[in-house]
Amino acid sequence: MPNTLFAHCGSDDFSGEYETNPAVDLGRFITSIVVVTGFALPLILQHAEVIKPAASYMSIVGGSLVYGTILAYSAVFKQDSEEF
Repeated sequence: MPNTLFAHCGSDDFSGEYETNPAVDLGRFITSIVVVTGFALPLILQHAEVIKPAASYMSIVGGSLVYGTILAYSAVFKQDSEEF
């Protein structure tokens, strides 16, 4: 979600010119924290024996499916201004 909100503050990800924009960098940083926490928290809870290993694996697989779906959707339906 933060990546989507801050994505319109800068230029295209695949453009040849890379200009650092603090808003885009902040959005990517917050997104990376959310993604890493989504994968690390089930493993930490499993290691502390708060949840069972099967629950940890299902949580990681479910998070991977959701995040992968969001990435695939945004890649497929990304509009190029050059076509128009």
